[in-house]
Amino acid sequence: MLRDRTVAFMCVVLTVLVWSTPITFFDTEFEGVDNDRMTWSCPRPILSPSPAAVDLDVVRAELAKTPDGPVESQHPQCRLLNGTQLVLGLLSLAGAIWKGRLWWLSTADAREEKKFARLHAKTSGQPKGMLD
Repeated sequence: MLRDRTVAFMCVVLTVLVWSTPITFFDTEFEGVDNDRMTWSCPRPILSPSPAAVDLDVVRAELAKTPDGPVESQHPQCRLLNGTQLVLGLLSLAGAIWKGRLWWLSTADAREEKKFARLHAKTSGQPKGMLD
């Protein structure tokens, strides 16, 4: 069984990973555009949650201009994928906050006991000051 702090840490790592890693692997053809000649990319979801739409006619014209070399363009589905990644990251962050709060509340007694022991470790038990 995983501890709450371990699950919270894993959720934070997942959030950072989802928000900072763009999806760059697109294997299927998109509306007749040949993937062998295309280099699709997407911006990072956290920096560009809703990227500009891609005009496929411009991509096809670019492919016609360069018959041999690869053409670089953002994928038309980046707009939807970045929004999805942003929502998944928010859900993971919410899970991290929830599990982190559970862990914090479950360890509150132990922290208070340590604080109490630290405060009273320096006294000898004898009254000091005006009570002498």
